[in-house]
Amino acid sequence: MNILTPVHTRIKGRARFAVSGLKRSASFKQLLIDQLAAVDDISGITASTVTGKILVFYDRKTPLETITETLQTAILTSKQQNNPSIPAGKKPPRRQQAPLRPKNAPSGMQKVKTCVQSILRHRQSDTENNWHVLPGQDAAAFFQSDINQGISRESVLDRRHRFGENVLPKTRCRSGLQIFMEQMNSLPVYLLGAVAGVSIVMGGMLDAVIVFGVVLANAAIGYVTESKAEKNIDALNDLVHHMAEVVRDGKSLFISAEAVVPGDILVLKPGSFVPADSRIIQASRLTIDESMLTGESLPVEKHAHPLNQTDIPLGDRKNMAYMGTCITGGQGRSLVVATGRNTQLGRLKILLDETQTTRSPIERQLDTIGDQLIYGCLAICGGVFAMGTLMGFGILNMLRMSISLAAAAVPEGLPSIATVNFALGISRMKKNNVLVRRLPAAETLGAIQTICLDKTGTITMNRMKAISIYTGEKWISVEKGSLVSPDAGVTPVNIPEIEQLLYVCALCCETKINGRCADGRLDISGSATESALTELVDNAGIDVKSIRKTAPLIRINHRSEKQLFMSTVHRTPTAGEHFVMVKGSPLEILSRCDTQIIDGRTVTLTPEARTPIQDANAVMAGNALRVLGFACRTVSADTEKDLETHLTWLGLIGLADPPREGIEALIAQFHKAGIRTVMITGDQQISALAIARQLHLSGGAPLEIMDAVELAELDEQTLVNRARTVHVYSRVTPSDKLKIVKAIQASGQTVAMTGDGINDGPALKAADIGIAMGSSGTDLARDVADMVLTRDSLELLAVSLADGRSIYQNIRKSVHYSLATNISEIQLMTTAIALGLGSPLNVMQLLWINMISDILPGLALSLEKPEGDVLEMQPRNPDDPLFNNKDFCTMLMESSAITGGALGTMLYGLSRYGSAATA
Repeated sequence: MNILTPVHTRIKGRARFAVSGLKRSASFKQLLIDQLAAVDDISGITASTVTGKILVFYDRKTPLETITETLQTAILTSKQQNNPSIPAGKKPPRRQQAPLRPKNAPSGMQKVKTCVQSILRHRQSDTENNWHVLPGQDAAAFFQSDINQGISRESVLDRRHRFGENVLPKTRCRSGLQIFMEQMNSLPVYLLGAVAGVSIVMGGMLDAVIVFGVVLANAAIGYVTESKAEKNIDALNDLVHHMAEVVRDGKSLFISAEAVVPGDILVLKPGSFVPADSRIIQASRLTIDESMLTGESLPVEKHAHPLNQTDIPLGDRKNMAYMGTCITGGQGRSLVVATGRNTQLGRLKILLDETQTTRSPIERQLDTIGDQLIYGCLAICGGVFAMGTLMGFGILNMLRMSISLAAAAVPEGLPSIATVNFALGISRMKKNNVLVRRLPAAETLGAIQTICLDKTGTITMNRMKAISIYTGEKWISVEKGSLVSPDAGVTPVNIPEIEQLLYVCALCCETKINGRCADGRLDISGSATESALTELVDNAGIDVKSIRKTAPLIRINHRSEKQLFMSTVHRTPTAGEHFVMVKGSPLEILSRCDTQIIDGRTVTLTPEARTPIQDANAVMAGNALRVLGFACRTVSADTEKDLETHLTWLGLIGLADPPREGIEALIAQFHKAGIRTVMITGDQQISALAIARQLHLSGGAPLEIMDAVELAELDEQTLVNRARTVHVYSRVTPSDKLKIVKAIQASGQTVAMTGDGINDGPALKAADIGIAMGSSGTDLARDVADMVLTRDSLELLAVSLADGRSIYQNIRKSVHYSLATNISEIQLMTTAIALGLGSPLNVMQLLWINMISDILPGLALSLEKPEGDVLEMQPRNPDDPLFNNKDFCTMLMESSAITGGALGTMLYGLSRYGSAATA
């Protein structure tokens, strides 16, 4: 059996071969790539374990025979190295992503080396090294890294040189020559070639030259439009650039994700993306969304313990974090073990590049219509040929005429109509500050029937301001940033419980103070909520930086889906004690409290004392405020578990996040467009209800609201039935949002989801079209969304809806026009020949009509701007066909009118001149 079989070698500088043994052998593939990477004449290699083929890009000046010999040598060498029975004393094959070996490894490391070398040699096809079976400390030592200090900055350059940048292999875009040549690869072009051939046989060289000119002109038009589409698609691949937080030389620093190298220690926090495949070495309530790799819709809880089995699916490797996945809760650290093309995402990217792109439903509909029309046209043209021959016309002349008619009648622009319209629509949206990641998503937007709106940051500004405080049975208002007590002569900041509450506000957060602005306000970096709390403390005259120095932060327990609060642990001046500060859901925290502070005294929190707190919470929520509860406790320094229990209740703070300007009018515009609006929020039911009423979210119908508690109790079918009418969902988690979106989809509606936060990620990805806010949104939201509004303005969404609907309308216009005019040509030729009138149009006329009246007006229709009333129409059903029977009847009437006009003109010419050619 040949080890190397040429598949395609006609193009200089590019050759494809079938390689014996490459199928289903990832280790052999990597060894082969390593061997060829050192060859100067070879500039690029792509190998597939699916097809067993390798594509080589080489210097055009190098003879193909030389490349073939080089390949054969590399294959033989790789096969020997890939053999498990490696001779004694021979080193195992070095992989591109092989781990670094310590120069002076301790004796205990030899066992670890042997284990990993065995994994490298015997790992299964298309799986990564089994780092999940090794203890984190051993894996770190293997990479000459320290789990606390990370790697040294001096070693980074060497690692980057050895492993390369942490980037995925880029998809090769079609070259200009490829796009142009593809315009020639179509049935109409083949038919025109046949016309030219017949013309040459008949001595019509001028006709043949003109036909070839038509082919080139047609290809040029297709080239220009598809090149623009290709550039738009390529530009979408570079929307977001990620940063990564790593530990090097014991210091935490932010670097570009491309600069991450094996051995780096990653700091994992909510909202960040994992920049490379890594072994988790520390985890605290860490959850990761791995849906892009495993299909698991819910976040996965992670830990740092080694696993026992080597051969387990990716989704079950609970101590691994993979490139491209995102942190949804908790925190942790991980050791980078693979970067770039050697990550699981890199392997998936290579496989995707070898897979045909799935066509959108409307593209498949156009393909079906085109195929049906082509076969119908060929049948009719065959009939015309037979009819003309039987009536005495010359065979060659009728053959030429029939082929020309087929070429003219077949709508060669039909397959590219969708792509061109998508590309032009995306260009218009880009000018309106809307970035679309997938071409078909632009058209899907026009079919949206329900829009799910996240409240914070989407409906509202996400610019929080503290408005009201309730603590120690006292109400304190915040006016222009200052605390105001209802009791005259009382300075609120001197009230002990207020002072303690502000103390927790300053400590239990992750804001960074960068200095002061020109107007004297603090320059704060952090979330809107925590920035508002920090500003409240500063306005009360308390030095936030000083407080943080006196109580240094030890660790943070972030909010997660199963924990609706965050807590921080701080050192105290008293040796052996730590402070625990907690903030989050008021009712959740209140349930964990045993005592409260009133007038500076710590008293028992009785059931009767809880009632005023719950009432105050309801009052704030009813005023559409976001309400946070605060508590604290002091623990022994060695206490590790149940830190957030037996707390002391401090109070409530209500924050206002007003709706964006114009949002009420925008929602009314959605309703006018026949689109139902649904608000999904983590806020309490009372707060959500107040906002929904203010915005007239139900559009005049009775407002229906569902709380997360009720949502959890409903079975799947009941939720689907209720999803058709519910307008507001309150106190939801990320998994609840996902469940809601899927339920609305199951009810038969096309759903758009808007959002900007970490908790919106799963729902954004599951929706028919996910729409993320660009400026204030998180990386997670922007990356999983199909569309990104570069300015945080939902008005852009209304403009995009109009563009989305116009894309579909323009596609229908272009196809309708193309079908009606092409059918008229067939009708005219068939009728005239059947009546014995001769050919009403010669070959040149048919080609001229095909060139001028088919292609250019079709492109013009693709450029049509949205109709003035496009947002007053009802959204279309995406399951409806592109054209119904009524549409086809209209086309037939239109084509008959054109045919009648042309035929009448011919009859007039015959009656006046008597000659068919003159007529």
